[in-house]
Amino acid sequence: MTRMLLRSGKDPFTPVTAEATLDQDVFNSNSGNYLFQHAIWKSLQTPDTEIVSNGTLSEREPPGPDDANRINDEFDHFVIPLANAFRPEFSKRLEKLTSLIEGLNIPVTVIGVGAQAGVELKTEALDEMSDVVRAFVGAVLDRSASIGVRGDFTKNYLTGLGFADDAIDVIGCPSLFLHGPDLRIDKDRAGINAQSKVALNLTPEVPGIGAFATQQAAAHPNLTYIGQDANDLRLMLWGVPFPHVTDQLAPVHSKHPLYLEDRMRLFLDGWTWFDFLASCDFTYGTRFHGNVAALLARRPAMLLAHDSRTLELAEYHQMPHRVIPEFADPIDAVALYDEADFSQFNAELPRGFERYRSFLERNELANIWQPGHENPQFAVRVSQTAFPPAVKTLCAPGAAELVSRLQWMYDSQIFDSTLHQNAYQHPFAHPPRRDPATRLYKAEQSTKDKLAANRAELNELRNRLQRLENRTVKRFVQRGFGRLKRSVQPKPKELPEGKSDG
Repeated sequence: MTRMLLRSGKDPFTPVTAEATLDQDVFNSNSGNYLFQHAIWKSLQTPDTEIVSNGTLSEREPPGPDDANRINDEFDHFVIPLANAFRPEFSKRLEKLTSLIEGLNIPVTVIGVGAQAGVELKTEALDEMSDVVRAFVGAVLDRSASIGVRGDFTKNYLTGLGFADDAIDVIGCPSLFLHGPDLRIDKDRAGINAQSKVALNLTPEVPGIGAFATQQAAAHPNLTYIGQDANDLRLMLWGVPFPHVTDQLAPVHSKHPLYLEDRMRLFLDGWTWFDFLASCDFTYGTRFHGNVAALLARRPAMLLAHDSRTLELAEYHQMPHRVIPEFADPIDAVALYDEADFSQFNAELPRGFERYRSFLERNELANIWQPGHENPQFAVRVSQTAFPPAVKTLCAPGAAELVSRLQWMYDSQIFDSTLHQNAYQHPFAHPPRRDPATRLYKAEQSTKDKLAANRAELNELRNRLQRLENRTVKRFVQRGFGRLKRSVQPKPKELPEGKSDG
């Protein structure tokens, strides 16, 4: 039996509540991460392979002196699915991963990593992290046959850093190979109209996106906005606005029409996400995985590419897309649907799949598409799991959403160091320390500090009370003894008038 450690927030079969997902950041701040993590998981889940999620803990804290030894002792392979990891914001995590990898003597395979830049595909902004990327990729290639990257832009970036061309395999995003080589998208010849059921995904930071979102919501009454990241989830759960987006036309606050009309959803698992989008006529927007989710549901989607990470993948997979770095002109969803042509996508997907499968085999990763390694039990386990429903806004009809939030707040009153009953339990807590960035950890630490302070205060009060009691008892005894002494002391004799004792 091969035992594999896989970088992922959780496994594909474990349901995690919305509140725990947010508080513990199980989805790494974006539900789109599950799509490629779990697609890779399915690829490698052969009958004789045990896969364990690392909860992405290995990059959240610096590895301890025994962390690498523990992985070496317990696992045969460390597989690291990544997305747009070559960006300055991810630099510190790459450094931690590199430190861990350098202590490993088992194979390490990175799948689907990409560089991030603007649509002009210039890498100057990545110069500050060149040494970090060199160290990371070098450590990986010392333990693998090759590294799997998203597209030619990322490959050219790495060869520019000095890595050999034949050590870099372009494989796209593994999420699109969830169903193997047979995925095909066919449009309805009747097209769509203003009343069609459509799904919109957005990146709120893109210039002009707010006006675009508001216009789309008004033009399509049956439109649903599908949020993906932690800010979306926090907004839906608690009504907390995005802290960094000032465009009030964007759906980033609880007064937006999409929020007030409960036309926002966020899915905590890919499987429920696919089910919803399968009921939609069309999906469009700036989120790569938001559109991939629709394609995996075998429904048409159009990507509005606004940076290198989305454009690179769209070009590699021949996905229908428009390049829109800034939303300045009106966009008609009906026209988007009409122009979406899936003939090249359908033709390219089997070829891309073969490149992906060859990459896995080059790196000695057994997969379910090899004869004798099929695993139909994966689909059975998914079908038998009760996953959480889509997250809705606080404006959803009825009181169910509000009651759910209040129940969580009540249950989250922590009086000791135990986790909330619905908290996600990492199957391989590595490093085996609680992430200090989580609110649960902070709440526990705060509770411990308060308990310690309360104990100290109670001890001081007890000591003061004891001192007061001691003084009170002493005074009482002294007074009582004084009264007793006076009561037993003989009275002086009365002498006759004119006489004295002498």
